[in-house]
Amino acid sequence: MSKKIQEFFINNFFNFHSFACKCEKEPIYIAPEKPVKYNLKVFARKDAPITFSYVPGKGLVLSGVAGGVIEGNILGQLLSIKDGDVDSLITFFEKFGFIFPISQTEYETIDSEVVFEFIHRIKATVRLIGGISKKDPKTMLINTTYLLYSQQQAFTLCNGDEHHTFSHAYTQLIEGYNSFKDISFNQEAFDTKKFTVQDSIYGAATMDVPLFNAFRSGNTTEYAGSTDTHFKHLVALYSNYIGDDDLRLLIDFYYNYQTKVGIFKNVSSGKISFHGAASPNEVDTSLEEALMSIAKKVLADEINANIMGVYPQYNGRALKPVWQLNSLLEALYFSIFYMKPGVELYKECENPSCKRDKYFLIASTVTNKKYCCRACANNAAQRRSRQKKQ
Repeated sequence: MSKKIQEFFINNFFNFHSFACKCEKEPIYIAPEKPVKYNLKVFARKDAPITFSYVPGKGLVLSGVAGGVIEGNILGQLLSIKDGDVDSLITFFEKFGFIFPISQTEYETIDSEVVFEFIHRIKATVRLIGGISKKDPKTMLINTTYLLYSQQQAFTLCNGDEHHTFSHAYTQLIEGYNSFKDISFNQEAFDTKKFTVQDSIYGAATMDVPLFNAFRSGNTTEYAGSTDTHFKHLVALYSNYIGDDDLRLLIDFYYNYQTKVGIFKNVSSGKISFHGAASPNEVDTSLEEALMSIAKKVLADEINANIMGVYPQYNGRALKPVWQLNSLLEALYFSIFYMKPGVELYKECENPSCKRDKYFLIASTVTNKKYCCRACANNAAQRRSRQKKQ
């Protein structure tokens, strides 16, 4: 990279101005036997302005008026919030503000579970970068699939603005596509009880007609979970979709993966469960190469969708370019945008009782750093010592 290009990136790191929040939790009692759910009651404190900056090697930080770092690793602190830990979520918002601009005069009411879905997608994005950098098939599969298979979530603010998680084109297809290939007049199918599909991974592939008809009719087959609605739509796409090459690769990957390994039963943040026993040994080199390609594509689409509102402006007073950001969510994704795959990544501290930076930014070439700080390393060493004595 030339010196001028390096200076362009260094001089265009961004600032974002926002407000800390006042945040409460409102319990929602669904039914006597159901766990309590919580709404967040939150408003922006106009008496508590805050500024974020991006610092190379430190990521998104809270900065002072003069530009000094007040508190670092904002993204790492968000990633460290455990699923369902509403109190930690409130602590984060009261310190760093809400993920979108909110009212300064009245409480916004927002379902905490929807907010956690936004956080899950950020986590999946960061983990996916790590998986791609390390060429880790399991990490790539879980997080790519979560970003594609999780349902879109949304909430509406007092001013009528609706904010929603990004829905990929594949997500929209798999939710509703049920147009199966018409093989009524297919001579090949009539003669051989099979028909050819142009598979972007394996070339010309064949589908067994009786099995295809069973998939289409929703009948039970040798494949556990073949009546699953998403899988049925996937078979329809595999047999009949003609269009965007990237979408076709996604369709072919998920069809081949599920017919070889197992059909998805549930996809959640950090986990995929299958109908029946999975057969991961059936994954071959061709599928692994396809997984790498779709992981990169999904990662790019997810980040680009969440920084779509970011745009450059020129500051006439300071005589320098600046980035205009609209929300803390954009600042978080823009800090991910600035990460250099293969150079730096976020790693989870291996001390289970870590209370500092559960996720911390390190150089990707550092393979032996397991803990975010010396205190966590000592804590883990003491735990291992106690376990040996026991």
